[in-house]
Amino acid sequence: MTVRQRTRRSRLAEVSAKHARAVRLSAEITNTQWRLMKKPEPAKIELRAILQTLTIKRIPFVLTGAHALGGWTGDPRATHDVDILVKGGRNHARAVKALRELYPHLEIHTFFGVTGFFVPGDKQSVIDVTYPHRADIEETLAHPVWVEDTGLKYRIPALEAALANKYGAMLSLSREPRKRLQDAADFTSVIQHSLEDGQQRIDLDRLRALGEKVWPGGGGDEILRLVETVTSGGIVDLHALHKLG
Repeated sequence: MTVRQRTRRSRLAEVSAKHARAVRLSAEITNTQWRLMKKPEPAKIELRAILQTLTIKRIPFVLTGAHALGGWTGDPRATHDVDILVKGGRNHARAVKALRELYPHLEIHTFFGVTGFFVPGDKQSVIDVTYPHRADIEETLAHPVWVEDTGLKYRIPALEAALANKYGAMLSLSREPRKRLQDAADFTSVIQHSLEDGQQRIDLDRLRALGEKVWPGGGGDEILRLVETVTSGGIVDLHALHKLG
């Protein structure tokens, strides 16, 4: 093995360890919050059980959402649900079936691009199984980052894909306003963390290409303007963004 290969392998191991720790912390914070809030037993979803189930059944997936974002923001946080991204069609059906068998007490509702698992009577899902319904999400699935953690191996979005996905979520008028605000906060945190010493820098060419997949004909320029705004100490103005109806 050459020096370059050893260096690259060491770097990948560092990245994997960083994200594995962030995912674990997010899950631990979430479980602690659920316990303190005395949420009912049916709402207690175990992230590791979900990852193990999909892995054992050989269903390719990418862990997304807040669990997967902590390594890119540097600040793992609690979340209400587990977000899983899979290919559409057979893979999506297999993932839904596997999780239905794991949590048979949950109700299943299907929406455009996502199947949600709900505690009976609740309006917020605790598991979302998404399939690509935008071109940038296709890229998230195609070019992820591998994470290894105590016998588990799974994938999360790459840095630029995480930003593009948040950008797409911010543009969606059908998304709840409070969630769009959280998207803007996450988008900002990812950029700020990337500027810290020793952190992976954003590939702006790659990000621009992904922005165009979110909004062809303008998304590339707009997402780079947002990066510049945050880098300069500004904030994301949701009202000034191009909107996707």
